[in-house]
Amino acid sequence: MRLKLILTIASLKMFLRQREAILWTILLPLFMVFLFSFVQFGDFDTITLGVVNHSPDTLLVGALKEVSALKILTGSEQDELAALKRGERALVLLIPPQFQPSRHDSLTLYLNAERPQETQVGRMLIQRVLDELVFRQHSGIPRPTLHTELVNSRNLTYIDFLLPGVLALSIMNSGIFGVAFSFVLLKKRGILRRLLVTPINPNDFIISQVIMRLVVLMLQVAIMVGAGMVMFDLHFIGSLWDMLIVAILGGIVFLAIGFALSGISKSEDQVAPLANIITLPMMFLSGIFFSRSNLPGIAHTITDFFPLTYLADGLRNIAIEGATLVDVMPQIIGLTVWAVISVFVAVKAFRWE
Repeated sequence: MRLKLILTIASLKMFLRQREAILWTILLPLFMVFLFSFVQFGDFDTITLGVVNHSPDTLLVGALKEVSALKILTGSEQDELAALKRGERALVLLIPPQFQPSRHDSLTLYLNAERPQETQVGRMLIQRVLDELVFRQHSGIPRPTLHTELVNSRNLTYIDFLLPGVLALSIMNSGIFGVAFSFVLLKKRGILRRLLVTPINPNDFIISQVIMRLVVLMLQVAIMVGAGMVMFDLHFIGSLWDMLIVAILGGIVFLAIGFALSGISKSEDQVAPLANIITLPMMFLSGIFFSRSNLPGIAHTITDFFPLTYLADGLRNIAIEGATLVDVMPQIIGLTVWAVISVFVAVKAFRWE
């Protein structure tokens, strides 16, 4: 254990002396978040309206969908109100079970207290649709009324969505590119082969490298979360320890993939395209920069099983939803399965020379 500790400290010192490594590992992810912070993805011309329809009548929902200024999302009452509290909806309309436009019924409209301008316009549009439905049937009957309730939300921003995703992306790149390129270079220079004839157990060297990179990973998580809260007003309500556990599990997956690639490749020219083939699809399809909800059905199903998807969703749920390890157990199980597979492949593929 003493030898492993000495090798780990030496590896950490070697890493900290490489300015390029610090730049790519810590400063580049922060720069990406800073760059995207200037892009206001939330300023759309449409108002997001969640609709919970307990009634068999679909006239009102159909009429609301015809209003171009409204983006209609339907779901259960629990899901829509939860989305409203997270700031993902401007309004939520609750249609009662026996609702009919021809009767003087009362509908409940929940308003996002943090978005008064949108809610005011949205309420006027909904009332106009109700008036038009009544007028089509009989101009003399009383119109349905809207009973409004204000709901305080956390009003999550794009940065809240982006930062955990960029952190997951950074963990993937550090694990795959950092390990694959550095160990291919060590093999090419014959350094790993020379370790086999020294008193040092080569496995201790590998273990120290893994521990060092996991320590750097924990620093990444702490720095990214801290900088997000201080610089970008990140709405962090989860547990940092839970994030570290999920991040370490994800780090093991991508470190093992990096070792497998370094075993397969004989030079930097070989490892680069292999690493890009693995990382690029996950970077664009795992919900790092944008939600996966817009992906077509089969693509959405396939990306559900990407290791980066498990990692990004787990970190994001803990950071901004306040989820516990029990809540993100599906992501933990997915990462564990990937860890077993990737470690097995790494053991079989890794070569010392």
